[in-house]
Amino acid sequence: MCAGSREPGTPAPVLSTGFPHGRALCAVCLAFVALDESGRLVVHETGMTDDAERSEWFNTFGWEG
Repeated sequence: MCAGSREPGTPAPVLSTGFPHGRALCAVCLAFVALDESGRLVVHETGMTDDAERSEWFNTFGWEG
């Protein structure tokens, strides 16, 4: 389990494709993770990737999102 699980999060900015589809960027593992009903990152593993869209997102919004 990633140490960022259950931390507060906010939906990340969206690309024209809709990516990351309402998910937040985990500050620990840098994966895009769904939020629960209270706005916290759901429990997740590190290394979850959406390679091509993830690269495009970082190229568009940078590391600070």
